Amino acid sequence: MTKTTGPVRKEYYFRTGQFIRQGNKYHRHCGPTAVTNLLFTLSGREGRPLEVPPERVFGKVARIGKKRAAYINANVLGRFGGTSDFLAPSYIRASLRSYGIRGYKVFGLYPAVPGLMKRHLDRGAVLYLEVHLHPKYGNHHMLCYGYRVERDPAGGEKTYFRLADGWGSGPTEVEAGTLGLAMYSAVIPNKKQNN
Repeated sequence: MTKTTGPVRKEYYFRTGQFIRQGNKYHRHCGPTAVTNLLFTLSGREGRPLEVPPERVFGKVARIGKKRAAYINANVLGRFGGTSDFLAPSYIRASLRSYGIRGYKVFGLYPAVPGLMKRHLDRGAVLYLEVHLHPKYGNHHMLCYGYRVERDPAGGEKTYFRLADGWGSGPTEVEAGTLGLAMYSAVIPNKKQNN
């Protein structure tokens, strides 16, 4: 038996590869890619979809991150550069403001505990997920749009989170038990907003 979070809404799955050939030859740019996916998704939920190319939104988002020292376009020794975990919430807030998206509040950082993540997702949140030492992603930033719970006949269950990982052009899933040293920010709709 499987339980999936509802309702399904338009979600975006832009990839880091779409942006790598822009003028700045971006490195370690999973954070700006995740924020770009977030902006397109939330603007659509507010009924005001963005009418500009994703490359332009990504460029602006990357500049916001650089200005706030939340994103460093570098790959020093294969370890340093990218988006700051601890500055990500303020980076997301600044990006939302820059596009006039006001129906959401950003909370966090939270440890990626599956029960807490599911409660936020059930409230209509989109999660900005930061994984560390993950078996598939290593250190990576991406969005989490939902989850499903699979129950086996013996009474056990597994939770799978639905991600925009910035690598694929559609959703992918990751089993909750693999999250390990992950954190997230919850982008939650204001109570007065009807989603």
